[in-house]
Amino acid sequence: MSTKRSGWISGVVRLQLLYALAMLALSIYLLALTRMSETRLGPDAAAQITGLEIAAAVVACPAAVAFIAWFGLRKEKPWGWWLSVLTDMGLAGIFVYSMIDDGWKNVDCDVAVLTLIAIVPVVYLFLPQVRRCYRRAGRGIAPNEAG
Repeated sequence: MSTKRSGWISGVVRLQLLYALAMLALSIYLLALTRMSETRLGPDAAAQITGLEIAAAVVACPAAVAFIAWFGLRKEKPWGWWLSVLTDMGLAGIFVYSMIDDGWKNVDCDVAVLTLIAIVPVVYLFLPQVRRCYRRAGRGIAPNEAG
């Protein structure tokens, strides 16, 4: 691992960490909703609680993978870049699908914002400076040694 990183690499590492933390926070929030009295006392509470628990688990899985990818990015490992790309593109694809599932005329603004947020890490990972760094790391060339 190089001692001095470029701003692009530091930025992508921080962005991946923020993305993973946001997914983890969402998972915790969904679990917290299961404990709220409005949820427990609402109609068909058991089904709502089960749905929230399933949603929390579904979000926690990519959050765990995103943390592993963040670790790989931080260590400047090519597998970290690939895992980040696959995870982040997968989540962005799911958001895009959910946004256009009901048709272009029924796009929900909240889902559109989430989709844009999910696309940002993917775009960042494909910046030439970032790609070059992780490609060099895969060849055993330290980022500082290459021009």
